[in-house]
Amino acid sequence: MTSNSIVQADDQDDLSASIPLWVKQGKVIPLESLMQMHGDRLQGRLIDLEVEQDEGRIIYELEIMRENSVVYEIKIDAENGEWLEEEVEH
Repeated sequence: MTSNSIVQADDQDDLSASIPLWVKQGKVIPLESLMQMHGDRLQGRLIDLEVEQDEGRIIYELEIMRENSVVYEIKIDAENGEWLEEEVEH
């Protein structure tokens, strides 16, 4: 996966600032590990990353632009690495 920068939203629901502590505590999987787990599916340029809670789950919400210039929104469970959803961003 290639990225020059990660853009974080100013959304009040975005929990990105909590990730370093949660990784240290072992509560969530580091993004780098998820990139290894799902490497083929995460190819492209990371253009946005948010962290949200949904029904008690901590979710990485990524926007990735693939080679076809289409942006995909991908949701991955930050605690166990489960691939939850992928859709074209409109």
